Amino acid sequence: MSEGKGRVIFFTTMPPSEEDRLQAMLRIALIASSLGYEVIIYLALYSVMIVKRNVFEKLSDSVRSMMADAVKRNVKIMACRVAMNGFNVKEEELLDGVTTAEPRELFEMAKNAITLSW
Repeated sequence: MSEGKGRVIFFTTMPPSEEDRLQAMLRIALIASSLGYEVIIYLALYSVMIVKRNVFEKLSDSVRSMMADAVKRNVKIMACRVAMNGFNVKEEELLDGVTTAEPRELFEMAKNAITLSW
């Protein structure tokens, strides 16, 4: 865990079409990161499609910019492997800087963390 204020996890299932909600989550995540929190965005269900390259390229410039900024600021963006399998998303199709995690790993990360569902 970060030496900062602690860990914040954003657990999200929103589809790429909900860009307004995605922007709100990214704004809050960036604020938390700037305040010294370790920030993790865990993408489950439809949300894994957000970081699939060919879908991501179709999102607005502002969303793409905010996502790039989040990666630069060490916000950890994790795609759920179970959801990836369900949506037939391959690891090589993910954006650079996105990692994958099993749901059981989420539980370990969530210990003593602030968890927000988005």
